[in-house]
This record gives sequence, structure tokens and C-alpha cells, in this order.
Amino acid sequence: MPTVPIHLAKSQLSELIRAVEQGEEVVLTRHGKRVIRLIREPDSEQPSIEARRQAIQAELAALREKVGGSEPSFRELWAHHKQEREPAVRDSGNAAEDDAGR
Repeated sequence: MPTVPIHLAKSQLSELIRAVEQGEEVVLTRHGKRVIRLIREPDSEQPSIEARRQAIQAELAALREKVGGSEPSFRELWAHHKQEREPAVRDSGNAAEDDAGR
């Protein structure tokens, strides 16, 4: 694995890329310290964004089923929480008004 100073790699980039394409790994250095390693990109194609989106949606659906759909949603829980708190808020608000009116 050859090491090449970055300042020299600038002028030899085409040659370095050819070496990497042939399977060689090249390390670029700055002040004698390893900075980056150039390696060949794998031949396999990356899945499209649409395919990845569909895979994520399928995973989410599987997780939702695993967790259970019978549980109330966050919105339902929040609405229930707000309903429970409303009388307490009104009562404390009326008490403050009663105290101010005295």
C-alpha cells in the first residue's frame, strides 16, 4: 500500500486513480501522518432511493404490528390527558379569581 504526500497526489491524481481501479490501496499523508485511504468502490449497485423508502416502510409496518395496534395512539393519549387536566385547570383558575375578588 503506497503512501503519497497530499501535495504530490494533486499532480498524480489520474495515476493514483488508475492504481486504485486495479485493486491497489493508496494512503495520502500530510506531514508524514496518514490522512486518508483511497480504495476501490464496490461493484454492487446501491439500491434506489425508492427501494430504500419501501424497505423502511415495510420495517416500520412490521414494528407497528409487533408493538401492537390495539394500544391508543399518542394523539388519543394526549387528548385524554388534556380532558383530565381541564377540570383541574378550571378549578385552580376559579380559586385564583375568588381570591382576587375578596
